[in-house]
Amino acid sequence: NALPAGEPTPAANDQTYTVDNLEPSVTSFTLKTPATSPTNADTLTFLATFSDPVAGVDIADFVNNSTSTATVTGVSLVTPSTYDVTISGGDLAGFNGTVNLNLSGTPFITDLAGNALPAGEPTPAANDQTYTMDNTVPSVTSFTLKTPATSPTNADTLTFLATFSEDVTGVATADFAKNPTSTATVTGVSLVTPSTYDVTI
Repeated sequence: NALPAGEPTPAANDQTYTVDNLEPSVTSFTLKTPATSPTNADTLTFLATFSDPVAGVDIADFVNNSTSTATVTGVSLVTPSTYDVTISGGDLAGFNGTVNLNLSGTPFITDLAGNALPAGEPTPAANDQTYTMDNTVPSVTSFTLKTPATSPTNADTLTFLATFSEDVTGVATADFAKNPTSTATVTGVSLVTPSTYDVTI
């Protein structure tokens, strides 16, 4: 009996190979926890995103590329193509400077077909985000007369310009006190610039 023309039935019996010889790549290292920079956090988490689902992802595949002595201390799966990569320890709690995540010189990551991930950073550069670490305590650099601009005065409302060493937030009337020999109170605080505030008595 001759074999009739046609494919196996049902279709599930007609299997095929999907050939994948393309190397995977890192598409981005983005800030995750904390979500903003600058920061004084003692633990930094980047989201590493790959072009394909990958396997073999481990802490040895990444390095902290900065002058900080912090190291990559954790890697966890988010999806098959995204991983959380944590940097902590070392001098991070007191470090001032930039911290960014890099691939190690010899990553052992592969895609599901076994193609090795080449060493290299995400492109464009905007996809390779960094944390700016700020562990320096801000200070008040001056309280200067503003309104009126001269002393002595008989004005019923006095405004001082409070100047800080860097940009600050959370500034409110409760942060200031007046001279204890007067019963006047601090009645207003208003932003002039992120590092200067008008304080009214």
